[in-house]
Amino acid sequence: MNRSIVRTAYYGADTTDIIERPRAACASEDPELFFPIGDTGPSLLWEEEAKAVCRTCPLMESCLQGALERGEDYGVFGGLSAKERRSLRRRAARQRTA
Repeated sequence: MNRSIVRTAYYGADTTDIIERPRAACASEDPELFFPIGDTGPSLLWEEEAKAVCRTCPLMESCLQGALERGEDYGVFGGLSAKERRSLRRRAARQRTA
């Protein structure tokens, strides 16, 4: 029995409409904004600016989840700094062991 499978660019799609995906708010910002050096003085201002951008982003929750899964050690992801993400991971680990 000879079967042939035809695959197209829209294989499995039931529409030919282009699917619009939300764009990350940080995509149009300077990446350095999200990686302040240090955690005092001007770096705190940069961090707050980065968090303000995150708060406007439709992908904030998935960005944070991705950063937690990847173990991002630096930068602002999903509206949280590296220090805040470490705290969140420690809290979650304590709850798992309790």
